[in-house]
Amino acid sequence: MSSRRPGSSGTNGQGNSVVLGPKDRLVGELFIEGDLHVSGTVDGSLEATGDIEIAGSGKVNGAVTAYNRLVVGSDASLIGSDVRVARLTVEDGATFSGKVTMGKREPVPQPVEPEQPQQLVQPKAKRR
Repeated sequence: MSSRRPGSSGTNGQGNSVVLGPKDRLVGELFIEGDLHVSGTVDGSLEATGDIEIAGSGKVNGAVTAYNRLVVGSDASLIGSDVRVARLTVEDGATFSGKVTMGKREPVPQPVEPEQPQQLVQPKAKRR
């Protein structure tokens, strides 16, 4: 269903690129460390740390998060509930709808556990 091109460095330099070809279909969620090229059909959510390109007759129906850039090609379709991207390109002829949030994705801060107060143990006085 997907193929990794060894040694390819995506446009963002992360070194991983995954392709869903015209006959591929994904139902569910997909998270990619790198770039993603979709020419097939996706029913579900996509998230990539690099670029996402929906090209050819590619169709995506679901939430999309591209940490770098999202490109929706001229014959492609994106019907997304939530679309979160740093940069967005929608070419003439593309079908696009969804709620778009733009800007660099900030890392989610991890919750900090409050320090537990330490109890000081007083030595007992010796009785005589």
